[in-house]
Amino acid sequence: MTIQQLTIFLAVCQELNYTRAAGKVYMSRQAVRQNIAELERELNGPLFENRQNHLFLTPKGRLLREGAQKAVEAFHSLQQTMNADMVSEKPLRLGVSLSLVPDYLPSLKKYLAAFGASYPKLRVNEMQLTNDETVSMLLAGVLDACLVMDMGAVRPGLERTELSRHPAAVLMRNSEALVHREFVGARDLDGLSLYLPGLGDEFAPLFRACREAGAETEFVPMTGFYQVLYHVMEQGSFALNRYDPREEAHSRVRSVPFREDLPLCSSFLTREGESDAPVRLLRDWLLPHFREAL
Repeated sequence: MTIQQLTIFLAVCQELNYTRAAGKVYMSRQAVRQNIAELERELNGPLFENRQNHLFLTPKGRLLREGAQKAVEAFHSLQQTMNADMVSEKPLRLGVSLSLVPDYLPSLKKYLAAFGASYPKLRVNEMQLTNDETVSMLLAGVLDACLVMDMGAVRPGLERTELSRHPAAVLMRNSEALVHREFVGARDLDGLSLYLPGLGDEFAPLFRACREAGAETEFVPMTGFYQVLYHVMEQGSFALNRYDPREEAHSRVRSVPFREDLPLCSSFLTREGESDAPVRLLRDWLLPHFREAL
């Protein structure tokens, strides 16, 4: 058994539901079930039983829960002790897309400051760049990691960890005809100009959806949200945006979600197989903070 398996097991103990447990450990439901099955094979007996679609711990499961909680807590305590002593010979070079701050990830600076306070021996040099510049500089080795906006896609040679995900939408004035639609399809973008955070492979799902729908859409890169908002409100432009029903829309604009299943995400990128311990530590620090905020 591994610490990861015990962590997954404890999540299922807490939720007594595979789907909710999967959300807590950022895995698929299938992966959670597979890890539990591997533990049960190793321990030669079931850990949970299903009674009328409700999970219950078996006696073996209750016994494992007692020891697993102590083992996981001890592991994390040791991990924190060793991480606190981590020293980097040079600053971690982190690129942050201007499309993410301050609107999309308003808490980012707070989280980076908290990381610096927790790990004072690790220095993070943050550079704010356009979405396309950030990815290009990472690929060129100028950056160690970067935070970008994407649509679930990544360029070859990079590894991606998703921090947040929302349905993609089109931002438009309330006076536009499309604003009364429940959804907007890629075909509806035919003949329109659409502002995007960048023109790289990060937005390939949208490009592909428009191409398959036969829509001839002009994609225009624009960096900051407030700059985009001004153009939408004052000039009647259209822009890619997230759809979040929990947030109040600006009185003069509205975001209409895509009919197609298109996400809009913030992601932590590194070069494939090249991230060192400080980079992984920063990634693992940011991930639960953003997941809890959603």
